[in-house]
Amino acid sequence: MTKALGYTVGDLLLISAEAFDTRVVRTTPQRLLIDWPWREADPESTNSWDGTVGFPRDPDAHGWLNTPWRLEPDASELQASDPCFVGIPPTKVRVTSIERFDPPADFGFLPRPDYALEMVPVDAIEDQEAGYVLYLNSQEPIHIEVLANPN
Repeated sequence: MTKALGYTVGDLLLISAEAFDTRVVRTTPQRLLIDWPWREADPESTNSWDGTVGFPRDPDAHGWLNTPWRLEPDASELQASDPCFVGIPPTKVRVTSIERFDPPADFGFLPRPDYALEMVPVDAIEDQEAGYVLYLNSQEPIHIEVLANPN
């Protein structure tokens, strides 16, 4: 699929989300898990989701190229039960793929995604392993602005 819901593969977007209060649920030496405030577990799912999203603890880890979300304070400073903020600083990205799920995808959380935008930050466009997915019917408060369209 190359077009959906006003987006086109190749679009240059500016994405952002204001910082939101949450808390660290648990940590490991390499990762921390935070309570994700915009999704809920799907009781009818064949997959289980525990209500958390993981982030690398190392600020230089390649994993940060696989999520637009950032934490404050820095993930390396956080411990289990610490409060923190999660948000997306204004980030320019390029749409690399658009996917439609029919029926909506069962990933273990609600709402079940129906459309996904796959994208890569423009400053990592050459990195084949960089990129992330935004679900368009998500409750996550992501602002998406189309800066340029390839057509």
